[in-house]
Amino acid sequence: MLAALGVDPDPAFAAAQTDAIKAKLRSQAEEALQLGIFGAPSFITMDGELFWGNDRLERAIAWARTAR
Repeated sequence: MLAALGVDPDPAFAAAQTDAIKAKLRSQAEEALQLGIFGAPSFITMDGELFWGNDRLERAIAWARTAR
């Protein structure tokens, strides 16, 4: 994707391999686990209906718009 945009991907790949970036990823993953976030995006409506995954966003919006 970066190459298609005319950006050299090598610096991004090199940065992704640094200890600082790896530590940040671990920290963010731990925070997500503590918040109950996992995998793909998930959406929970006020009445507790769970929509899991970005491909369910439109369904979640439609559900939220209807009176239940």
